[in-house]
Amino acid sequence: MKRALLSVFGLLPLAVSAGSLEEQYPAPWIKADNPSITRALSEADVEGCGKYRYRVSSGSKTEFLVYCLRGSRATQAFMVWPNIHKLMGPYPPDPSLP
Repeated sequence: MKRALLSVFGLLPLAVSAGSLEEQYPAPWIKADNPSITRALSEADVEGCGKYRYRVSSGSKTEFLVYCLRGSRATQAFMVWPNIHKLMGPYPPDPSLP
């Protein structure tokens, strides 16, 4: 069972790379605060993400691509699943996303 879970979680980044980020997390960027995203970032002790923008996954309304902002510049990226208290990252922001 443990090995199966590791396999499933190990494949998550591959699922994202199967399509482009733009397809997986389509526009628009949402700039309004989302309490569940804010809580997930706080619970994970993420620093430097007081301001963020996010996109909702095309495959799940409870999965988000979150870009932390400093001014108007994205500084780090996270994949966030607030309903299961999980996040992955930080990653560098993808410059191909407008």
